[in-house]
Amino acid sequence: MKEENDDGTTGLLKASQAGYTDIVKLLLERNPNVDLCSKDGCSPLYMASQNGYTDIVKLLLDKNPNVDLCSNDGFTPLIQSCSRNNTGVVNALIKHKPDINAITFDGGYALYFSALNGNLEITQILLENNAECNICIYNYFSKKSEDYVFDVVAGSSPLHIACFMSRIDVVRCLLAHNADINITKEDGTTPFLYACELGHEDIVRLLLDKGAETQIRRLDGRSP
Repeated sequence: MKEENDDGTTGLLKASQAGYTDIVKLLLERNPNVDLCSKDGCSPLYMASQNGYTDIVKLLLDKNPNVDLCSNDGFTPLIQSCSRNNTGVVNALIKHKPDINAITFDGGYALYFSALNGNLEITQILLENNAECNICIYNYFSKKSEDYVFDVVAGSSPLHIACFMSRIDVVRCLLAHNADINITKEDGTTPFLYACELGHEDIVRLLLDKGAETQIRRLDGRSP
């Protein structure tokens, strides 16, 4: 009997996706291949992580799955749980040593999404487990971000996006873990310029107190 359907889904994947904990337990007693993925690259662990089913994630992790299996767009269970603010899932995954700096096909990664969402707890978890805080998002248009001066995402670091979104607690946390305060995008934008441009006075004050450079100019000629 086939373990998966024509679309690549299995009973375990469907139950994990829907949050049916007792069915997942029942299926795991038969020692299935927990790494079988759907045609879009989603594993049972990925689906449970995406939907915030922490108990199911823990059951699957007990079977030693590949914690870094990613969907076809490069999202791992950790990245997806960070993007969805699933703190309990992040805590469970971290104990199994995922690639904390794994990057999606358009350049996103776990710490970037926690900064974007303003989730201080997840940001702290990631940084305490050696997440790299100065990785910048790829430009998903496959061109340099200087060609998209007003595109916020392209070329941004977690500190850029935290300043843009006015996530001051996340900004403090990133700076405490040695984020580059003057990191520049390809178009010359710094976190400080974003804070000034958008009127986030509390973040401007914080960055000034931490020694942000105030004279760096963007390629369009704008400066703080």
